[in-house]
Amino acid sequence: MAAQQYSFYGVLMLNGKKETAISYRLDFTETDGIITGTSTTDLTGKHETKNVISGTYNPETRMFSFVEKDIIYTKSPLEKEVFCFVRHNSKIRLAAKNAKLEGKFQGYYRNKQPCINGTLTLIGTPTVQKLLQLAEKKIEKSKELDAATKAQFKPQILFDSLQTQQLTTGENLNIFLESESVTFTIWDKNKEDGDVVTLKHNEKIILADFMVKNKPHQIKVDLSAGENVFTIEALNEGSLSPNTAMIILEGGRKIEFQSNLKKGEKATLKGRNILVA
Repeated sequence: MAAQQYSFYGVLMLNGKKETAISYRLDFTETDGIITGTSTTDLTGKHETKNVISGTYNPETRMFSFVEKDIIYTKSPLEKEVFCFVRHNSKIRLAAKNAKLEGKFQGYYRNKQPCINGTLTLIGTPTVQKLLQLAEKKIEKSKELDAATKAQFKPQILFDSLQTQQLTTGENLNIFLESESVTFTIWDKNKEDGDVVTLKHNEKIILADFMVKNKPHQIKVDLSAGENVFTIEALNEGSLSPNTAMIILEGGRKIEFQSNLKKGEKATLKGRNILVA
């Protein structure tokens, strides 16, 4: 059977309490009952974290299960050992247009000891799109909002912005890779507007005064022993503010993000637990 791709959006509620709700997203592929993919917690928040997930799905019994296995990246300053990884089992018809994942989850530290439990409620992309269309109709009919405000807060545009990790000034993105080198691919996925960036590795310039084009540019970087710090600086904002270079970092794992910087602003990626002798 061909692989099927799914995305679900919703919240985790620690101890099942609404006031502890944390945004949560699952992106996965189901192939012959095997689930592989990622989870993202606290989308766009200061503790946003992306994990590897794996699991199983039985279309006959509709039993679905997954477990978070490891961290790909996090904005949180917390050490890896104190992260709580989610496990979940429930019944769902994945192919249904109104597919919904809900029920209890269990949390476990890396050493398999239990941490916090709670509940999750997630809805599939078709349902999300329906809700976005309804919200957009309500906004368009509103007489209290002007045209500029309606355009700025279009639900579909706001939703699309969640699909790519945004890297803003002062943020540290801690990445967990398993490689002796990484490859950066950088480009402008929208209109070329003259965005210029400088990229550094451990304070050494590896890409200087680079104007971002629609055509992707690649650069391979050998990693150092210990911590590897990458800094991206916006030298301008092009003709369309802010500076929005798309970057894919690959080194055993693949991380895609977009700069969201004003002129002179910087954002940092810190490579941790990388396998370098």
